[in-house]
Amino acid sequence: MTTTIDRRKALSHIAGAALGASALAWPLGASAQGALPDGWPNRPVKFIIPSGPGAQTDIFARYVADHLSKVFGQPFVPDNKPGASGNIGTMAVVNAPADGYSLLFSAASFTIVPAALNPNQPYDLLRDLAPIAQVGVGGLFLSVHPALPVRSVQELFDLARANPDKYTYGTTGVGSTGHLIMASLLSQRGLKMAHVPYKSSAEVLRDLNGGVLQIGWVDTTSSLGLIQAGKIRPLAHGATVRAPRTPDVPPFNEVGIPFNLNGWLGLFARSGTPEPIIRALNAEVNKLVHSEEGIKRLAVMNAANPPPITAEEFVRMIRTDLPAWRKIVVDNNIKVD
Repeated sequence: MTTTIDRRKALSHIAGAALGASALAWPLGASAQGALPDGWPNRPVKFIIPSGPGAQTDIFARYVADHLSKVFGQPFVPDNKPGASGNIGTMAVVNAPADGYSLLFSAASFTIVPAALNPNQPYDLLRDLAPIAQVGVGGLFLSVHPALPVRSVQELFDLARANPDKYTYGTTGVGSTGHLIMASLLSQRGLKMAHVPYKSSAEVLRDLNGGVLQIGWVDTTSSLGLIQAGKIRPLAHGATVRAPRTPDVPPFNEVGIPFNLNGWLGLFARSGTPEPIIRALNAEVNKLVHSEEGIKRLAVMNAANPPPITAEEFVRMIRTDLPAWRKIVVDNNIKVD
């Protein structure tokens, strides 16, 4: 844990300096028009969201789009394009010109996880997209129904070992983040537990709450009400940090289970988009999410707010995480039809 904290402090200093330099080099608003290519933006910008209206990604995307509209003086227009595990929305940006007028506000579950599952998907994450800014850190809770007599991940594993093939766990589908993490955890310990794929997190929560399902992976936002009411019990957070509204739920790293991957929201452009546009957007998104209001908005979603990072650091993080997710897929022979 010390290494993680030290790394975050170092990133904070590096990113803070880079962010300050970026803001000085590319002042925003009317005075920035001469600094950006062709006075960008001089017309509306498409802000593509690969999920439906009202979802976590959509809610925060609209918050960011509204801020950018005010800063740059042109509408950043949210455009929901759900489907195909995020590929429909992503391809809309991949197939657009690299001019900064089509942006993608997505999540790790719609970008890096599908790329790990299918290296032959219609786009290459780092060849075809330019990461701009990471927004928040999140993950999933490994949770149980309160009737299950366990209060820690180790107790759950002990129960599964003593009762082979008795228990099942639910996730939002084959190849979902919860499925990948659980498959890895079980295989490392020589344990077996049947996987029950659901179509949505709402369905997992419904059956976990009702006792139909005893073990499930739930998102950190929609599960809050049931957690606070004592109707489901989170055992651990599938991330490297604690979530702000559930500080008693430890990350796996803190309970002796090495795990260094996070969920996140993030802004992307088409690869080849001019660097001044990337830097200007990175500076403004970081300014927003690390403002007092931005921190509160992320906390409402129960998402942590790590130090700001530059676009280059976001790229490096994805380059590190992608092979780690891919290894989980290959080691556990996970295939999606």
